[in-house]
Amino acid sequence: MPASRVSAEVTIRLSPTEGPVGTLVSVTGQINTINGSYSILFDNSPVKNGSSTLNNVSDTFTVENTTSGNHEVRLLDILNGTESSPLNFIVQREYVIKAITPEEPKQLQEGANVNILALITGGNASETLFHVSITVEDPANGTYSSADDLIIADANGYGNLSKVYPTDFNGGNQTTSFVGLYQMTLSSGNDTIATGSFRIGLTNATEYHRFQTVDIKAINYTSGQHTVKITYDGETVFESAPNASDGMIIANWTIPANASLGVYTVTIQRKPLPKLVPDIQNFTVVSKSFTCEVRTLNLDNEPIEGVQIEANNITGPVEGVKVTNDEGIASLYLEATNYTFVAYWSASPALPARVGETPWINLASNLTDTQAVNITCPLAHIKVAVKDYEGTSMPYVEVHVNFTYIGRLDYAISDSVLIETDPNGISEFRNMYTNIEYTIQAIRYDHAFETAVLNLTSTRWLNLTAPTYRLVINVFDRIGWPLQDAQVKVYEWSIGLGDQALEKNTGASGQVDFNSTFGKYVVSVYKNSYLVNKTTLLLKEQPTTLTIHCKLYSLTLDVAVVDYLGQGIPNANVTIEREGVVLSSLNTGGNGLARFTELVGGKYKVYVHIGGKPQEITIVDLQEPTTLTTRIAEVVSIAGLLTETSSFLTISLTLLVIAIFLSVLVYRRLRPSPDKE
Repeated sequence: MPASRVSAEVTIRLSPTEGPVGTLVSVTGQINTINGSYSILFDNSPVKNGSSTLNNVSDTFTVENTTSGNHEVRLLDILNGTESSPLNFIVQREYVIKAITPEEPKQLQEGANVNILALITGGNASETLFHVSITVEDPANGTYSSADDLIIADANGYGNLSKVYPTDFNGGNQTTSFVGLYQMTLSSGNDTIATGSFRIGLTNATEYHRFQTVDIKAINYTSGQHTVKITYDGETVFESAPNASDGMIIANWTIPANASLGVYTVTIQRKPLPKLVPDIQNFTVVSKSFTCEVRTLNLDNEPIEGVQIEANNITGPVEGVKVTNDEGIASLYLEATNYTFVAYWSASPALPARVGETPWINLASNLTDTQAVNITCPLAHIKVAVKDYEGTSMPYVEVHVNFTYIGRLDYAISDSVLIETDPNGISEFRNMYTNIEYTIQAIRYDHAFETAVLNLTSTRWLNLTAPTYRLVINVFDRIGWPLQDAQVKVYEWSIGLGDQALEKNTGASGQVDFNSTFGKYVVSVYKNSYLVNKTTLLLKEQPTTLTIHCKLYSLTLDVAVVDYLGQGIPNANVTIEREGVVLSSLNTGGNGLARFTELVGGKYKVYVHIGGKPQEITIVDLQEPTTLTTRIAEVVSIAGLLTETSSFLTISLTLLVIAIFLSVLVYRRLRPSPDKE
C-alpha cells in the first residue's frame, strides 16, 4: 500500500487497549474529509472500512489471530491519504478448553462421545511448542486424564489440540453415564492454564414446547425393566417400564397440546441398585407460538377474500380472529396447542353463516415456524345472463336473488342480494351458500318479467329471457285525422337511441306496429323530419295499444300585413323559414292576409317584403293555430296603391287646411247681413 502522511487532524482512540485474540475493540476518531471514506489499519493491514459522519469516526473491529505483544493501530483518511499517529494494542496470550456441544436448549445425553478442544492464541515466534494435558472430572468425582501432548502454534500464534472423552482418556472407568456437570482442566506442567465444563443429561434438550417429543436416553443399566417417570408439580404425567437393551434405556414422551407450562422432572429408577449419581433431571415446557396461515377456497378452488376465521383452542375459547385477504389467507399468530378453525362468511350485508370447520389440528406438529391450513367452503357462484328473445344481452336489469339460510346463531335468516346486469347483460353473485334454494327474479322498471328457482350445489349459469310484446301505435293529427307518412321511432329508454331504435312509416293508415322486448320505451313521431310528438310508455302487456295525438302538426299560421292605418296590404310577399330552410312563400290577398297550412309546431322566422324590399322580420313559436299581424307603419294603402305615410300625412294635412278655408269662406258668404237702423 502507498505511503501515507501523518496528519495532526487525523486522530484515533481505542477501547480497550489490550486483550486476547477475539477482543472487540472500539475505535473513535476524526479524519480530514467530511463524510469521507476511512480504513482502520492493524499492523498496516486494513481490518475495517467505512464512512465518517461529517469528520467523526465511530466503529469496531475484532482482533484476529496474531502473536502476542504490541501491534500498531492507525486510522487512515483514504481520500487525502493522511493517517493518525499509531496507537499500540497489546495482544495477550490465551489458553482455552471447550467441549463441542449442541446449541442450547439441546444437550448431550448419557453415552455420548464428547469432542474436547484445547487451543492457544497469542503465541510468539520464539515459543511454538506447548506441553499440555487435559483432565475431566465427572459428577461422581471420578478424575480422568489424557496423555501429555503438544500444541503447536503457527506463525500467527495459534494452535489447537482435539481429544474425545471418554475414548482418549485414561483411568478405566471414564464414562458419560452420569447426569450432571463434567469439569475440564487444561494444564501445563503443574499449572492450570484453562478450565471449562460440559453437561450430560437424560433428555436431548432442556426446553420444549407442546407437541415436541422428549427423547430420554440413559446407559449403564442391567437387563430387565426399569421405571421411567415424568412428573409435574408432584403429579405423574408419564410413566414407562422399558427393558434395558445393551445396558441402554430409551423412552419417549410427546408433550400433549394441553400440557401445563413449567418445570417437569424425569426420573429413572435403576433396579436392583441405584446409580452412584441418580438419573434425575429437570426440563421446562415453554410457550411457543407459530404463524398459522389459514387459506379459504370455494368449490371452484378459488381463494375467498373477506372470510372471518376463528381459531378455537382445545380448552374452548376463541384465540384469534382474522379476515382473509385477497389471496384468501388469514394469518394468525397462535401458541402451540390443538385448534379447530371455523370459517364464517356473509353472502350479503346480513349476519354471516358458518361455512367451514377443520377437525382438531396439532398446531406446530411438524415443528416449523409457519403452519398452513386449508378450508374448502361450500360456496359457489350464480351467474345470470339476461337476454331478449333475439339473444341480445340486456344491460342495466336488476337481478334479485332471494334466499333463506341458517346464520351463525343457528336461526333462519331471510335475505336478498341485488346486482344490476353489466353492459354484457350479466350479473354474477359470487360465493353464495350452497345446498339452499334461491328465487331469482329479473326486474325492470319495478316489474319482474321472469322468475327462476335454483337449488345451488355448484357454480351455475342461469339464462333469463325477457318476453316480447306487440306494440300497436295509432297516430293522429291535431284535428283527429290519421297522420299519414309520419316516421315513428321506438327505442328502449335505458339503452338510448343509438343503433337500437326501430323505425316505421305510418303510410296512409296512420298506424304502425312493432314486436318489442318488455321495457320502457320512448316513442317519437316525426313529420317532414320535424319532431311532432314524444311519448314514453311501459311495454308490459300483450298486446299494447298506444294512441298518439300530434297536436303540433297541421297547424295554421295566418300572417296579416297591414299599413299605418291598419288596412290590409295586398300583394305583400310573406316567407316563412325554419332552422335556416325556407318552407313557403305567399303573397297577401286583397285583405292583406297570407295563410300557411299543415305546419309543424316550433319556431319560425317570418319575412315580409313589399315591392321587393324587406320590411319586417318576426320570430314566432308556433304551438297552436296563430294569427300574426305585421304592421308596416311606413306605408298607407289607398285603393290598393301604396303611398309613403309621410306623403299621405302631408297631403291629408293640406287637404284639411283647404277644406277648412273653403268652409270659412262659404260660411261668411252665406251668413246674413245685420239690419241697418
